[in-house]
Amino acid sequence: MHIANYRLIGMQNIAGKEAKAVPPKGLSPEVITQLRSIVGEKYITTDQKQLVSGSRDCYHFSPILVPQLDGRHAQVIVRPQTQAQLKALISCAVSHHIPITPRGAGTGNYGQGVPLHGGILVNTRDLKRLGNISADAATVEAGFILYDIERAAAQFGAELRIFPSTVPTSSTGGFISGGSGGVGSIEWGMLREADNVRSVRILTIEQEPRDLLISGAELERVLHNCGLTAFVTEVTLALAPKTAWHQYVLAFADLTIALDAARALAEDDGLRKRLVTAFEWPIPSFFKPLVKLGACPEGASAVFLYTDEVPDRLAERARVLGGRVTFHQPPSGVTPRGTQIYDYAWNHTTQWAMKADASLTYLQDRFDIDRLHEQIRLRKERFPGELLEHVEFIRAGGAIVCGGLSIVRYRDRQRLAEIIDFCESIEVWVANPHTYFLDDDSRWYGETFLAAKRDWDPAMLLNPGHLRALGDRE
Repeated sequence: MHIANYRLIGMQNIAGKEAKAVPPKGLSPEVITQLRSIVGEKYITTDQKQLVSGSRDCYHFSPILVPQLDGRHAQVIVRPQTQAQLKALISCAVSHHIPITPRGAGTGNYGQGVPLHGGILVNTRDLKRLGNISADAATVEAGFILYDIERAAAQFGAELRIFPSTVPTSSTGGFISGGSGGVGSIEWGMLREADNVRSVRILTIEQEPRDLLISGAELERVLHNCGLTAFVTEVTLALAPKTAWHQYVLAFADLTIALDAARALAEDDGLRKRLVTAFEWPIPSFFKPLVKLGACPEGASAVFLYTDEVPDRLAERARVLGGRVTFHQPPSGVTPRGTQIYDYAWNHTTQWAMKADASLTYLQDRFDIDRLHEQIRLRKERFPGELLEHVEFIRAGGAIVCGGLSIVRYRDRQRLAEIIDFCESIEVWVANPHTYFLDDDSRWYGETFLAAKRDWDPAMLLNPGHLRALGDRE
């Protein structure tokens, strides 16, 4: 999908008019009493500090979103212990026409789950029942932590197919609602592909919530919904056979050689892989723990790789590709976790970059793999010193593609708009992480998504304020 619609809609949020959220109004004592009667005193909070901290995600990655979203928070946070309690909470919200926002682990990056209109925030962390698990699939409640699936699956000779770099803390419901791919996508594609998500159970936002099992093509109405179409309560994920993964860091003299090597590794169907990531220097210098281990030598671009290839053969492969192995960790059990180089990949890269230099932020982009060098060269010529390349190689639609989580030196909103506009002009596909409107995102699902919201959230109470299209239609 190209991002022409983003150019017409999303750029308004970066370069021009601010979106205005409706200031939240206070909840009545009667509503608070009713909520307390549903979940109990222990599982409800109206403490101001907890409301603020419990309503945030990682929108601080964006210097544009920070002033827009700071101060936006729920008026009450509840933690249901059972599905029956969750149904009662939804019914209460609908009865009183109060906004209600689902909450996973809060690791989203652009304010998707921030309750702009106040209301009730439902933290799902205690909905963590493990249902069925086998070598083929795992069924869990929405609050179940992904890393705990990995650990449980190991007993069946299985592992997660795809997970975010935040796997130790990310909830399953939050991942399928806010994510689209991650570690493992080089082998299994995106979440919406290859039956990676077998089914999702949801509750509708109605006086009498309907309990629906969603599968097949209808999953388009749920995946990456950012808590806007329905309340995810249970997820069935497909699993992969457990593999003894070796971790490697490969060092290269420059970015061009590193990218060519990463592509060769990514496209080798005879090589099992879980991660293929390329970094331009000085990004590897931000990874201080790995620098101390000697994994990131001065001036070298790097490729991070999970594979089942043994060290001697991988070292020879690296030599042929123009590089050398600077770090190797052999396979280990799931516990203890130990060093995991995916802690430096995907959007953890941005976090490490911002720790090193607070002026840095990021973009989410998709290159044309056959024009990768040309597109990078053109960007660097147009914006010298402003972009550092971080490229994740993944599989999408059966083909190997490369997506960037490019590190950007932030000047101001207008300059960021210029960078995005230029990327579009050279056919670099951009998903804007500096807006909290879902339909400013080029992964937007359009009318199918809006139809789901009308069907499942007819009063438009679920996480309101994140869709421009609804403002157009009201």
